[in-house]
Amino acid sequence: MLNFLVQFSDVFGPFRLFGYTSFRAVMAALTAFVLMMIIMPRLIAWLRRKRFGEQGAKGDGAIVVDTMRRAKAGTPTMGGLGLVVCVVITALLWCDPRLGKTWLLICGIIAFAGMGFIDDRTKIFKGAKGMSIRVKLVLQILLAAGFGLWFWALDDGVVVASIITHVSEAKTILAQEGVFADSVAHHIILPFMSLESALPVGLGIVLWAVVMLFACSNAVNFTDGMDGLASGTMLIAVLAFMVIAYITSHFIAAHYLKIPYIRGNEHVAVYCATLAGACLGFLWFNAPPAQVFMGDTGSQGLGGALALIALTTKQEFLILLVGFVFFAEALSVLLQVCSYRLCGGRRIFLCAPIHHHFQYLGWSETKIVMRFWLIAGLAALLALATLKLR
Repeated sequence: MLNFLVQFSDVFGPFRLFGYTSFRAVMAALTAFVLMMIIMPRLIAWLRRKRFGEQGAKGDGAIVVDTMRRAKAGTPTMGGLGLVVCVVITALLWCDPRLGKTWLLICGIIAFAGMGFIDDRTKIFKGAKGMSIRVKLVLQILLAAGFGLWFWALDDGVVVASIITHVSEAKTILAQEGVFADSVAHHIILPFMSLESALPVGLGIVLWAVVMLFACSNAVNFTDGMDGLASGTMLIAVLAFMVIAYITSHFIAAHYLKIPYIRGNEHVAVYCATLAGACLGFLWFNAPPAQVFMGDTGSQGLGGALALIALTTKQEFLILLVGFVFFAEALSVLLQVCSYRLCGGRRIFLCAPIHHHFQYLGWSETKIVMRFWLIAGLAALLALATLKLR
């Protein structure tokens, strides 16, 4: 919204800064962080008064994990409410509200956080396990399908930059409103392949979006089991995607790396910076020992946001590296369940998700979180390095 101030730069020179993506990204991160510092102490106090706290042991046989949960019983949960509010306010300030993708990203985090909020309330008032798996599954698929259709309907100009050989040619194309060369908006970009190998899927992009949203929202949710683990890992992931989004918004950089040029993705980069600032602010209160947990409200919302960012940058496969820890956690749960059901009760891990496996091995919670952050950082750097591999 504030980028409109650029038009008044003749009156007040410094308003030119609002036209620079780097300035708006930094300011968005700072705004989100400051808002978190203001909102979270009040939200934590309110959650304590309402006794919206962690329920403690679930009694599912995981003795070590239940011991940890008992120690944290009563710690306020649903802190993701504050995070989502700060993200929405900041995004409205620093992103362009005229772009459809801005509203896709804002509404996406609200909708998935809303579903998580319902689950959190169910856990608090009706039992530690929350919504039934079937109900949760149906809600997630319906939400994902709705946003998948919205994503399919967007016309934000996805261009194969590599087929435009001269910058002057690009300027001619971009000057014609709504006219773009070889749009790949409804294609799936294959990893390490040239853009000419992109798969045209048409309406199938909706199903692709459903898979992405379902997988990411659950993967982040599985990761949210230790103080600072999900918020710190998410911070690393959105910083990586901020770089990716900026590159896709810059014709020359996209052309050099042979990835799609996407008009308006500088605002996706600003949105990523917003998430980074909010996650950093949340980590201030979620660092061990945590004063608040994000709950499903935060983890589902952040997971949905991460999936939509990957979709809008056309780098869906890269999320496997950018969000490596998230998907390792989800895969550990899937393997554990399959092994238990198909192999007569045998388990691959001592406990799943995998961060609890290391807890059973005797690692301290802080050591697990720090090492998972390191892995997440290295995987994100590797993801950025692979952009040139075509």
